[in-house]
Amino acid sequence: MTKLRVPGTWSAAVLQIADHLGVRRAAHAAGVGDRTIYKWSDPDTATTPTLAQAAALDRAYVAAGGASMPLLECYGRMVDPAALELAACPQALVIEIAGVAKEAGEAVSSSLVASQPNASRAAMLRALQETHEAAQAVGSLSRRLSSIFRRGATPGPTTRGTQ
Repeated sequence: MTKLRVPGTWSAAVLQIADHLGVRRAAHAAGVGDRTIYKWSDPDTATTPTLAQAAALDRAYVAAGGASMPLLECYGRMVDPAALELAACPQALVIEIAGVAKEAGEAVSSSLVASQPNASRAAMLRALQETHEAAQAVGSLSRRLSSIFRRGATPGPTTRGTQ
């Protein structure tokens, strides 16, 4: 059984990169052996890449089509407690959710226009842009939820149908 990793942790970031690149390519990018990648991605070990190795892994991930820089995001959360506090704000979570809904709606709408037989190149470009913005909004929501989770927030008692 695969070990569970908390999203936004070093081990989860390395696993995300290794899954996308393959362990051998990730190891080559970081200048280490395959076994080191496995250790870095293990949530039960304390080993992590150096800053230079993390940067190399993030660059390789982006070059291979990755949409973010997972290790840079981990580092950013670690060094900026004020950003972590802001990211964990439950009221801001509502704003993030609304943003996802808005961007997803625009992505679906523009994609439907682009799917028509007479759709222009501009319509396709618009759909690509809108889906990119939707993906960014989902990423932002994911980071906020991870921040709240790391702070130990749990859902309060609710009754179905009320809030």
